[in-house]
Amino acid sequence: MTKKLIMVMAMMLLAVCLLSGGCSRVDDSKINSWKDLIKIPSTSDKSTPNDKDTPTPGNESPEIGEQISVKLYFINAETNKLAVEERSIGKVEGIARQTMEELIKGPSQQEYQPIFPVDTKLLDINIKPDGLCIVDLSDEVNKVSSKEKGNLMVQAVANTLSQFPSVKEVSFLINGERVEALGGLIDIARPVQADYIRQ
Repeated sequence: MTKKLIMVMAMMLLAVCLLSGGCSRVDDSKINSWKDLIKIPSTSDKSTPNDKDTPTPGNESPEIGEQISVKLYFINAETNKLAVEERSIGKVEGIARQTMEELIKGPSQQEYQPIFPVDTKLLDINIKPDGLCIVDLSDEVNKVSSKEKGNLMVQAVANTLSQFPSVKEVSFLINGERVEALGGLIDIARPVQADYIRQ
């Protein structure tokens, strides 16, 4: 009798446990957290160790960065007039400064001549809100070989910088000082506007 009673009590206890467990509401938040723990990443989430080293076609390498095409004005040796050379350079915040540095480096095409005397350096460049771009060049810029070459140099700088919408005209300083004439030959007392002389 005692054995039967124990069996009945055990069965009742088991039934109560099953009913109470079966009727209670499942806590979804706990299940979701467990699912997250054992979540198997899909094939689209997986990346191979070489993904960073192998850029996808059409994407630029992170080392290269975004490029921009700029127009640089040099002297055409045959016509002795300004000609345009397009060049891709890194897109940076100070794009006008970067473009001037490229202009000072000189042309990459053999038929074009540099516009600056040797060793000329860009000391500073500043674009005012009204569109005036002040270019400060080193003293070597005064070594222009002729008035004609000097005028082409001044115009090449104005044309090159005026391709940017923020630049309306260009004013020149030499070693941080305002001067009336470049090399004693070219009047730079007033700002210069682009004239876009071609070929």
